[in-house]
Formats: sequence, C-alpha cells, structure tokens
Amino acid sequence: MDARGLRDKSCQLVTDFLRRHPKDRGILIAAATDTSALGAVQAVRELKREKHVAIVGQDCIPEALEEISNTDSPLIGSVSHEAQSYGPRLIHLGLSLLSGHRVAPYNYVEHKLMTGTWFGESGKTA
Repeated sequence: MDARGLRDKSCQLVTDFLRRHPKDRGILIAAATDTSALGAVQAVRELKREKHVAIVGQDCIPEALEEISNTDSPLIGSVSHEAQSYGPRLIHLGLSLLSGHRVAPYNYVEHKLMTGTWFGESGKTA
C-alpha cells in the first residue's frame, strides 16, 4: 500500500485493510516513514487491534520514539539511518579513491533499529 508518507492516508489504508481482514492475527506493517507508521497506529487503535498488529517505521522522529516507549503500543520500532555518519564516511571514501587505494564496490552505512528495549534499563539499541 502506498500512503505517500502521509499520516491520514496511512490511517485510511490500514483501516480499510484491517476491516477486510477482521480475523487475521500476526500482522506486520513495515512503514516507509514514521509518519505513515503513526497513521497505522491510529487505525489499529481505532479498530482495537493492538494485540494483532506490529508496526515498524523509519526515521526515528520524536513522536514515533515517544510512541515506541509506550509498552502497549503496536509501534514496536523505527529504523534510524544515522545520517550524521554519511558525511565523514563519504569523505574517507573519497580520500581513499583519490589516494589510489582500492575500495570495495559497495559501501554501506550502519543503521540502528530503535525498539522499546532502547528505552529500558539497558539503554541499548536492538
């Protein structure tokens, strides 16, 4: 489903889906953005399906992180893309190339999954 990153659109699409599947359990919603994930949370709550649905978003916006900290929430995680690490890694890669060093054909940035355990005693990401 394409909610176009919009909260209201996501809420409507998820509401429609859940109404078409009233008996389904173990549903995972992997949202493209936290804003879409929060729309899905709204739909799940309105239909009282919190125990049947798990939702994961991306971006780690403050509202989503606050929602994740609620242990009763269907929003169980959000992916942090760690954008602050892009620049230094790109500079290092560029300097390596300019110096004539061989570099791997693929270079990845480490992402983090922020879950409810992040807010717990451990203080670590999952």
